[in-house]
Amino acid sequence: MLRRFLTPAPRYLSAARRAGRGGFTLVELMIAVAIGAFVIAALYALFVGQMRQFMYQDAQMEMHQNMRLGMDIMSRTTRMAGYGTGSSTRGPFGDGGDQDASLSAVISYDGDGPGGSDAITVVSMDPSLVFNTYETAPPLCSTTSLNVVPTVNDQATKLAQLQNGEMILCVDYAGIGEFRSYLWALSGGADASTGVIPVTDDTAYADYANNCGATDNLPLIMTCSRAEVATFYIDADDTDGIGAGSPEHPVLMMDLDFESPDADDIPVVDNVEDFQVAYCVRPSTGSTDCDEDLAVDVPGGDWVSSITSLQVDDLYMIRMTMVVRSARPDLARTYLGAPLDVENNDSANTPDHYYRQIMTSRVAVRNLRLQANL
Repeated sequence: MLRRFLTPAPRYLSAARRAGRGGFTLVELMIAVAIGAFVIAALYALFVGQMRQFMYQDAQMEMHQNMRLGMDIMSRTTRMAGYGTGSSTRGPFGDGGDQDASLSAVISYDGDGPGGSDAITVVSMDPSLVFNTYETAPPLCSTTSLNVVPTVNDQATKLAQLQNGEMILCVDYAGIGEFRSYLWALSGGADASTGVIPVTDDTAYADYANNCGATDNLPLIMTCSRAEVATFYIDADDTDGIGAGSPEHPVLMMDLDFESPDADDIPVVDNVEDFQVAYCVRPSTGSTDCDEDLAVDVPGGDWVSSITSLQVDDLYMIRMTMVVRSARPDLARTYLGAPLDVENNDSANTPDHYYRQIMTSRVAVRNLRLQANL
């Protein structure tokens, strides 16, 4: 009986079992490989698409942040134009013999031609460091020191922030129907304990001496503050050894000493390709309205690309336009981006595959208008 159960299975059963354990046929393998390749290709295409979208969004976000930051800094600085100056100030940087050659509260630089970016200089007081001088006797215009009562209105704290090499701007209200403002370069740090501010003799400057001669006097009391002389321009030259800009990465720069571009200029934002400025002035004739799309009307105002010092008193508004481009071109070279024509700058519209954003801001120069009419 036991032997019956141990008898080997018939050969036809073994063949059937061997057939059930066989591999895939060539056709089945080809079908499986084709399906797998299709799935992998689809996943790769999805991945590439997502990566391109991510890089596009990243470029757009970077441009937007740069544009907002740069425009915010320029708008806030330009909005202060003329604060504490009237329309011009006398002293350093003024090289003429009359008021018109003094340092104007707003100076325009129009970059003509393709790729010619504009620049602008704005002069004002620092509103956070305003203090008053107080003299026991009227000082000569050739004075080398100004005096402050440090215990009044916490002026000692403000004086402690004035450093050698900076400039202060002071307003003389003594004139009837007008006031004059003067720049002095500090020849040393202000003494917060005694209230003495050492300054350079400004009578060497013709525009200063024409209004305040060596034998004339300054008033007993003047309102003063640290002078803000800020120039905004684009650096796209990597051959001069100055600034962080290059043709591939143009940089918006800020110069705080009103000299030619030098090593101490401050980079504001990267990849600012173009910066254009227009000025709304009231001409003697004309009917163009600068603010046709705004609630405030400037009768007979014209937008111009540059102004002279004689037009600063008639300046109502400044329009700034900034073009920011991506840090790198589109990797797939499918986006046909090209430089933009802004204001009077007719760029060469050759596709270079860069993404770009443009932003315009209008700033009313209220301080300048108020003080120019005093």
